[in-house]
Amino acid sequence: MPNRFRRPDPNGTPVQPAPMVFPGMAAVLDSIDVEERKLHRESSGAAPGPLGAQGFAQVLDDLTANLATDRPVLPERLKRRPAVPRPLGAPGDLILVIGAAVDALSVVRSMAAASTTREIAVAGSIELAGTVRVDDRRSAVRARAIGVHTISPVFVAFGLDRSTMDRSNWDELVLSISPDQVWVAVDAGRKPDDTALWVHAVAARIPIDAVAVEGSALTASPETVEELNLPIGWVDGLAPGPARSPRPVWDS
Repeated sequence: MPNRFRRPDPNGTPVQPAPMVFPGMAAVLDSIDVEERKLHRESSGAAPGPLGAQGFAQVLDDLTANLATDRPVLPERLKRRPAVPRPLGAPGDLILVIGAAVDALSVVRSMAAASTTREIAVAGSIELAGTVRVDDRRSAVRARAIGVHTISPVFVAFGLDRSTMDRSNWDELVLSISPDQVWVAVDAGRKPDDTALWVHAVAARIPIDAVAVEGSALTASPETVEELNLPIGWVDGLAPGPARSPRPVWDS
């Protein structure tokens, strides 16, 4: 390829840079010219002159417009959706799942079964004999130590029923535990308005990382949980994958 940045003539005569030549460009221009002639001939019956700079510019504009039109448009709903997290899995990580006792326990057990641990802990309104209880910062540190010793994360089911919700210090307890990740456990079969009411009440007092859904296979409208506008990272005991459909298939 010629050097486009040649030094000036010693006599002071300015030297124009050599044009940049791209291999195959002449063939591309010729093919565009042939197509232009063909289209013009079919529409008017007469052969046009050379394509020229103006015609070439118009062809490029048309191609650009077609590319912009053909580009897939991402729906606004998906643009707003945050990245979906997964349950943490490092030794000593403390993952708190908060919700109705039955939902929180179910989610915690499924997360533990999918990880490297079978041990779970409980907090809030949940009472479970023989299970580690996390009631304050000291017991949370002890639970973390167990996780480090067993090389596993720590999953804590935090029961939040109506009586617990009415207490003013439940959020202070959660913050004192200092979890590495907080999930809300919801039942897809419950009324969407009721679910949204308590989830938003929780989110207003503590940070929420993601939603864990139970019972989506038992309802005809599992997609209503998406109206919570929180990332959904656990569905019916599994991390949802790209091929997973949230709507159950019913036999007709």
